[in-house]
Amino acid sequence: MTPEPSNSVDMASYVDLMAATLGLDIPEEIKAGVVANVEHIFAIAQPVLTFPLPDTVESAATFEP
Repeated sequence: MTPEPSNSVDMASYVDLMAATLGLDIPEEIKAGVVANVEHIFAIAQPVLTFPLPDTVESAATFEP
């Protein structure tokens, strides 16, 4: 599943949803910073998440360095 481009994702709502799911209380005074960081992380991850892989690639069941 490929994530939507960042301009179509409401990151503030996403942060609220994930905080509730994880049982986190994010104080209002730092929420804007948390949302900004999530937006930044999402932008950094886009090249990896959108990199095309052939159908013949299989995921590793266990990572072993």
